[in-house]
Amino acid sequence: MVDQSSAAALAAMAHATQSVRAAQVAEIVALLDAEASYRLDEELSLPQALRAKMLSAGRDGVARVYEPFVLEAAVVTGRSFGSMKERIAAAKSVQVRHPRLWQRFVEGLAEWWLAIKVEDACRKLSKDAALELDRRASHWLGMNPAWTILAELERWVLDVDAESAAKQTALAADERFVYVGRFQDDHCGLFGKVSAADGVLFDQALDQIAQKLPVPVLPEGVSEAEAQKFIRDQRRAAAFGVFARQAIGQDSLMDVELVVHVPAQEPDETSALPLAPAAYVERWGGLLTESLPAFLAGSTVTVRPVIDPNLVPDAHGHEPSVAQRIALEVRNPRSTFPYATTPARGCDVDHTIAYDPTGRQGGTSMGNLGPLDRRAHRAKTAGHWIEEQPEPGVFRWRSPHGYEFEVTGRGTVTTRIPDVPAPPIPELPSQPPPDDGRYPAEDPWVDHPPQPPDRWHDRPEDDVEPSGGPH
Repeated sequence: MVDQSSAAALAAMAHATQSVRAAQVAEIVALLDAEASYRLDEELSLPQALRAKMLSAGRDGVARVYEPFVLEAAVVTGRSFGSMKERIAAAKSVQVRHPRLWQRFVEGLAEWWLAIKVEDACRKLSKDAALELDRRASHWLGMNPAWTILAELERWVLDVDAESAAKQTALAADERFVYVGRFQDDHCGLFGKVSAADGVLFDQALDQIAQKLPVPVLPEGVSEAEAQKFIRDQRRAAAFGVFARQAIGQDSLMDVELVVHVPAQEPDETSALPLAPAAYVERWGGLLTESLPAFLAGSTVTVRPVIDPNLVPDAHGHEPSVAQRIALEVRNPRSTFPYATTPARGCDVDHTIAYDPTGRQGGTSMGNLGPLDRRAHRAKTAGHWIEEQPEPGVFRWRSPHGYEFEVTGRGTVTTRIPDVPAPPIPELPSQPPPDDGRYPAEDPWVDHPPQPPDRWHDRPEDDVEPSGGPH
């Protein structure tokens, strides 16, 4: 006897899964529809540097992406510009270069994560090669679970474009890098790709140094086998530091500038100093404040006191003072554009109200300045986005379609969504049984892939750089 409560729960789960897939389809289709129709009216007097750009999608046969749309779509959905640009490019690529997979997706037979996996594996292939791989992937999905396609992708990519694969292999043979990751739990991750000989020599060097180091204290309750591995790992990790110090001939950090932020807090009975427990090292990440003495041992430390942005005097002229730049980075650590991720140090210092040399308005004061990334700065200067700073450090933005945001040093809040009725999420088409027959010897889809509906067609004029800006 089957418990009816579990049957109801299973039905609810199946319905929820179907709804999630329908929502994904609605989102991606709406994304492509919006990008195809989105255009801004531009003043003919705008200089070329401020005109809207068409950005490469980075895939053969895929039309360029309209930059102003990426900018507004990113903030409307709470994404960064780079993340949204890649999302649009990948969606256009699946639609154009993988038409069978696209069809399975819009019918609810393939999930978006799988389409992205296939698209990413093919991004360096020609359009013809991508279409051939799409044929194979679609047939495979008709007879196998979705995850099993991941094991076949690499082989298919090599098979459909052996010449390009050989070139990539040759390039990879010369590719070398060593990457040191950001701080995590007061440690760094290390990853790299070096020549085989260099890798073996480095491994031997670590072992030789590690054998001379003292045995670390073992955690309680470890077995003999676990203890041997723990000792070797700890010694080799310590040997890495010894190796680095021997190479540079000193124990402290080299001649490099590190900016360390140590927030203040109200002192209490348990803390000797009014310092927050966590500090932040720009570019590297967080460290425990108590770890800073060991981390900075032997280094020259310049202490800059807490700056109150409200007390920084105005600058004379257009250029902000050094004190203003430092205060801006403290007050607004990232670009003041909604959901932007560019650090303030890499931004332009923007006058919210254009600088007025007469001094009547638009002065170089903390209440009229803010860090702004170059792309957002262009969009604002072109007049597409409206920015206000009602009080120092608080920035209000209005997008071309009327979305409004408030940005402070803590982040972004959406304050207004235009009253535009959104269409309901469509029901997915009925799911036909998969075609589990053998592949036909000749497949008409290879030479004549199915065309998406008219509203999804690429515009020929997007395949070339615009002359005089988009219309």
